[in-house]
Amino acid sequence: MSNKQKRRAPKGVLGRLIRTIFQFYPVMLPIALVCILINAVVSSIPSIFMQNIILVVEEHWQSGDWAAASADVFRLVGLLVIFYIISLAAGVAFQQLMAIITQGSLKKMRQKMFNHMQDLPIKYFDTNGRGDIMSYYTNDVDTMRQLISQSLPQMLVSAVTLLT
Repeated sequence: MSNKQKRRAPKGVLGRLIRTIFQFYPVMLPIALVCILINAVVSSIPSIFMQNIILVVEEHWQSGDWAAASADVFRLVGLLVIFYIISLAAGVAFQQLMAIITQGSLKKMRQKMFNHMQDLPIKYFDTNGRGDIMSYYTNDVDTMRQLISQSLPQMLVSAVTLLT
C-alpha cells in the first residue's frame, strides 16, 4: 500500500461531519444554509438587471425619449439596490451564524475527542508519540474549522451561482 492510499480519508467522512454539525445545531445550520442560498442567488441577479437596463436604453435610444428611459432605469436600479441590501443582510447573517456554528462545533468535537481519549488504554499512549496525539487536537481540528467555516459555504455558493 502506498503512502497516498494510507492518507486517504474513508468514504462518507464529509457526510458524517455534516450530520454531526446538524446534530449540534439543528436550527442554526438550516438557517445559515438558507442565508447562504439567498446570498448566492441574489448575488447572481445583477447580470440580469444589466441586460434589462441595456434593453431599456436601446428602446429609448431610437425614440429619443430619455425621460421615460430614466424612469425605467431608476426603477430597475432601485430594485437592484434592494436586492443588494437583501444579499448583504443574508451574507452578514450567514457569516455570523457560521462563526457560531464553527466555534461551537469545534468545542464540542474537542470535548468528544477528550472524552474518548479518557477511555483509551494506556498501551495506546505508550505506542503513539505525544506530539501525534496532540496534533489531532490542534492541526486536525483547525483543518475542520477551515472546512466548516470557509470551504463548505463557498462550495455551496459556487454551486448555486453556477446554477443561477
